[in-house]
Amino acid sequence: MSVKGNNHWSKIFFTCILFAALGIIFLFSGTAVNKYYHILTPTPGRVIESIPGFSQKALDPGSIKVLNWNIYKGKRAGWKDDFIRLSGGMDIILIQEACIEDDNLDIFNIRGMGQHFAKSFSYHKESVFGTGVMTLSKVCPVRVDYLRTFSKEPVIHTSKISLITEYPFKKDLATLIVVNIHGLNFVRSAAFESQMSGLEKKIKDHRGPVIFAGDFNTWNKKRIFILSGITERLGLKEAVFFPDTRTKRFRYFLDHVFYKGLKIKQATVFKNIRSSDHKAMEIEFSLASS
Repeated sequence: MSVKGNNHWSKIFFTCILFAALGIIFLFSGTAVNKYYHILTPTPGRVIESIPGFSQKALDPGSIKVLNWNIYKGKRAGWKDDFIRLSGGMDIILIQEACIEDDNLDIFNIRGMGQHFAKSFSYHKESVFGTGVMTLSKVCPVRVDYLRTFSKEPVIHTSKISLITEYPFKKDLATLIVVNIHGLNFVRSAAFESQMSGLEKKIKDHRGPVIFAGDFNTWNKKRIFILSGITERLGLKEAVFFPDTRTKRFRYFLDHVFYKGLKIKQATVFKNIRSSDHKAMEIEFSLASS
């Protein structure tokens, strides 16, 4: 057998070993979760929670500042301080793995911004605390929607959720749709593709600008291929960062920001963030026609 053939089978072998190890980790962590916590999935009418605080009626077409960050359910020390620092001056904040519990309720109460929290599931022990995606904004959205996956993550059997919000611009221009996604992780490619296709349907009929951002969990070539096909059909461009220090798994970036009908004024990855397993990203847009 050739050296090239040996390398090919070595990669397959080590990939199998890696996924077997991950499976064992998740089996035992899932067992622990199910032993000590009762997992609750919200009914459709209880998925979205809203807290007012919006300070503006419409977006400024000349500058829309967006922060995107998976906060790792606030498990690491320092995330609150980092969040407060990074959120300053933002118009829209997209959070994945937001975790709402008694000791962090005030952290998301940013002056001049309201919240929409799409709950994927709740843990119930002594108290109930939920996790999902959260979108904060200065402007109150004119429409709020969500998409919950039919497929579930293994072991703990929880869905992933995405939040769709729509905002008006000043001068009665077209509205902006913002999709805040947390992609399915430990599932087959077909389940991941189903989630992406569902969001494509949510976006495709919108005639105005779009921001499609979050933690896509694109950790292999197949997932990148699926996502690329959908973004190309939607006419979306991907934000480019330099230097590009976004979080990777198996050499592939997990977090992305796609857009159309907008121009990028600046894009930054906060490479020194250590309070999450994902790096935060800031992008300033302007309306393409402004």
